[in-house]
Amino acid sequence: MTTPIPGPPGWPIIGNLRDVDINDTVRCFGDLARTYGPIYKLRLGGDDRIFISSQELVNEVCTRKEFVKIPIGSLKQLQHVTPKGLFTAPHGQKEWGEAHRTLTPAFGPLAVHDMFPEMLDVASQAVLRWARAGENNMINVAEDFTRLTLDTIALCAMDTRFNSFYKDDLDPFIEAMLTILNEAQVRSSRPAFVTPFLREANQKFEDAIAYARQVAADVIAKRRANASGTQKKDLVDAMVNRSDPVTGKKLSDDVIIDNMITFLIAGHETTSGLLSFLFYLLMTHPEAYSKLQQEVDNVVGKGPIKVEHLGKLLYVKASLRESLRLHPPAAVWGVTPLLNDDKDSDEHIVLANKWAIRQNQTVLILTPALHRDTAAFGDDADEFKPERMLDDSFQALPKNCWKPFGNGVRVCIGSDFALQEAILATAILFQKFDFRLADPDYKLSVRQTLTLKPHGLFMYAKLREGIDSISLQADIFNTGSNSVRNRAGAVSNTISDSNASRLMSLFYGSNTETAKGLAERFAVSASSRGFKCTIKPLNNAIDHIPTEHPVVFFVASYEEHPDNGIKFIEWLQSSPGLNLEGVKYSVFGCGNRDWMHTYQVTPILVDTLLQDRGAVSFAARGATDVSRGDILGDFESWQSEQFWPGISHLFGETIVSSEPDYLSLLDQKSENEPSNGVQVEVVQVTKMTAATDRPKYHMEIELPKDTTYNVGDYLEVYPQNSQEDLDRLLQVFKVGDKEDADHIIMAIFTRLELNQPATANQIRKLSETCASVQDKALLTDLANEASNSPQKGVPTVLQLLVAHPTIAISPNQLVQLLPSIRPRPYSISSSPAWSPTRCTLTWSLMDRPALTDARYKDEPPVVGLASGFLAKLAPGDRFKASVRPGKDRFRPPQDLSSAPMIMVCIGAGIAPFRGFIQHRAEAIRRDPSASLAPAVLYAGCRNGQEKLYAGELAEWEQKGAVKVRWAFSRPNPQSESVGTQGYVQDQVWTDRADVVPLWDDGARVYVCGSRALSQGVRDVAKRIYGEVARSRCGPKDEDAVNEWWLDVIRERYAVDVF
Repeated sequence: MTTPIPGPPGWPIIGNLRDVDINDTVRCFGDLARTYGPIYKLRLGGDDRIFISSQELVNEVCTRKEFVKIPIGSLKQLQHVTPKGLFTAPHGQKEWGEAHRTLTPAFGPLAVHDMFPEMLDVASQAVLRWARAGENNMINVAEDFTRLTLDTIALCAMDTRFNSFYKDDLDPFIEAMLTILNEAQVRSSRPAFVTPFLREANQKFEDAIAYARQVAADVIAKRRANASGTQKKDLVDAMVNRSDPVTGKKLSDDVIIDNMITFLIAGHETTSGLLSFLFYLLMTHPEAYSKLQQEVDNVVGKGPIKVEHLGKLLYVKASLRESLRLHPPAAVWGVTPLLNDDKDSDEHIVLANKWAIRQNQTVLILTPALHRDTAAFGDDADEFKPERMLDDSFQALPKNCWKPFGNGVRVCIGSDFALQEAILATAILFQKFDFRLADPDYKLSVRQTLTLKPHGLFMYAKLREGIDSISLQADIFNTGSNSVRNRAGAVSNTISDSNASRLMSLFYGSNTETAKGLAERFAVSASSRGFKCTIKPLNNAIDHIPTEHPVVFFVASYEEHPDNGIKFIEWLQSSPGLNLEGVKYSVFGCGNRDWMHTYQVTPILVDTLLQDRGAVSFAARGATDVSRGDILGDFESWQSEQFWPGISHLFGETIVSSEPDYLSLLDQKSENEPSNGVQVEVVQVTKMTAATDRPKYHMEIELPKDTTYNVGDYLEVYPQNSQEDLDRLLQVFKVGDKEDADHIIMAIFTRLELNQPATANQIRKLSETCASVQDKALLTDLANEASNSPQKGVPTVLQLLVAHPTIAISPNQLVQLLPSIRPRPYSISSSPAWSPTRCTLTWSLMDRPALTDARYKDEPPVVGLASGFLAKLAPGDRFKASVRPGKDRFRPPQDLSSAPMIMVCIGAGIAPFRGFIQHRAEAIRRDPSASLAPAVLYAGCRNGQEKLYAGELAEWEQKGAVKVRWAFSRPNPQSESVGTQGYVQDQVWTDRADVVPLWDDGARVYVCGSRALSQGVRDVAKRIYGEVARSRCGPKDEDAVNEWWLDVIRERYAVDVF
């Protein structure tokens, strides 16, 4: 028993036409949904059309295979323009399938990743136009974003420039598109019999179509005319030169033209609407505006934006998702149930066990209403809150509640392109400008054509402080010279398959060819290790999975299983008796968390089915999330950390590259890489001293929930090389940009120490490869100086390579020359009694001796790798670290009442003692009646302005946790009367009358600082012992004093030297 679908009563002949404003249908449909609920019916154009808008109903429609997507409304009218386009072709059209299979790879993640330079090119034109127009220039938001997105899709996909930002009027192609879209919208809203009588409108429509098709034909002709030259691997190349992987046919010219126009329309219309709505929302929500701009500043800074920045702009991406939720440019899309081949059949389907929908009846999904369903998004569904779209929250949303790109096999294949373009545009514009509405009282008005856009929205763009229009272009493209890898040329050499002695089978399953591209990259790496690889689609593995050699499956999953892997998966699922014993395999999966409910589903399924059938995995499954923008980084990490160690274990021998394998050398150097390292987050950073010479810092850090520490432990910090050293490294190998750098060069940057002063031996090795006689002599002299005066300022290896470009060095030689980055232990300066999930660090920024040689006078001073790395971090930044247990003797007594404590330090050596004293203060706070043994801190610094934690220590001293004695090596006589004028060990000698009773009561002595401090305290201790001994039992000779000292350091004296 079914229930009638509600809806307003219709009129004879015209049905519900009077219930809909033909110029604002989307708003009307939404109003009707609020009146009649999540499903209602309208009679339009002689047919009953069903409208649904709740997550529950949309989820059922999206998951039931009976429903297929169909062109509706304006899209259906566009069949007059592009009858065989991907968005307009009817369901089941043969040409649609051929075009979809052929073109999808051109918009795969790797292909979109490589389009970044073209996207930046066009975005920079918008930046320069707005900057030069001045802050009082009123910007038509939708119009300028249309310029941006049209030029971007044209350049990226077709290598064609419309140069829209260099014209006051819109490009004729845009004018033609607007004519086409407006007429399609009007035609979709009026009775069909009216159209033939509107001759003027029809002629204008036909002229616009003819112009658009001629533009497309010209692009094709230009590409074919250059067939013998360098072919750009873009959309046009795919359409002209690729064959359908199923039929083997190439696309006809009509199909090519239809899809070129389709992409030019769809590729700019929706993204320009997205950006326009986003900027309106940000300008009317100051808190979100500030958060987004702050994230851009933190991630990108003031330098050029890079492709690797995009994956880190999480709030920008969340804001775009939230804009798509509230104002989806593609507002309505249609499906219909297909139950059999008889399109006139009376058979029907029941939705939600309640409403009957007959075969071929149109069902329209109202995306704006779906996206504001309170059952999915809460009572604040109408509010702009980007936080709800951050990754963790986004992934927790109910299935199919966010559908801005459609669904199923006809989902928008350009979604990755659109999001990358929008993130880049938003980031670079907010990096350079501050924005405000031209009319502060503007109320959002929406214009409807094929898509939705704000109407009448204008804004002002003012260059941010410190940015001027003259230097702007240099700032955007300050990436050095083009990539010319003269010194790194050997990196590309590989050993041919003819030298391989082992076999390996690679199978890929992917509609976008991402998995295929990874398989091809992998084959190059495998061939250098002696493997001959075959690469085939996943379906080719049916009944042909080898057992005599390793097999690797590269599998992608987005909305559906990949077309070239469906039969393979069905074969594994439908063959319960299938025995794959003897198969040795591994799986690498590609996915996109934007498709949250199908992320990594297919790779996991393949891995599980293979194991269920008896196959054995020799390396853990790898995975990459393409939405994060680091596909190749994830892939290379999996190879080095999982695959090659796993296959080495399989063969019982270490599998290494037979070519100079830089990564293998790096692996051998990385023994210090932590197996238990975790990502910690900076909560607060404070510069505690004003001195420019070795300033002191304090940092508060949030630890992961499962990471604990004890008082006296260390935090091992795994530092990263500086941007300055990256710039030098790229300059050495003549690479203009980080994005152009080979992964070997980037591995050198991430894994080797680049800022250590060059040793005499390193300098001699550099001189041996130097082509210039003069430079060779200079380097030889410098090596001798470094040997004779090791404390003298010496340049780093990179500084020498930059200063002496005649040194011929390969990446392999540089790897052999440099040490791997080692972790730096820092004493934790807090107690877990204060906070078990937070710790603090205290450190000095270490500076190196100045370069005294005049030849390197222009080189900036070099600071310590780890101290400089920490000093540049800001709240919210994360870095890799691990807790390392401290020395048992260098901790407070477990029973704080059992023995006095004497602590001696200089400068940042106060770090562990702050933790000790805080531990005692917390014990007093928890039990004010506790009786603790005395504790005294002797802290040395240059003057009173450099006292660390003075206020905090004074408070703890007042509570009885410690007694503090300061010693100033360079005091200001007029302002500093408290503290000995001298070194801290001198203060201990001065206070010996107080120290001796503590010693007699069993005090433990702790020293933290330099070797000179340790030696100074030792000498003072011996002097005190000698004096006490004379008064108590007579003089002691030197041997007796030394023997006493040996007993002391074994039991009651602990030192931590840095």
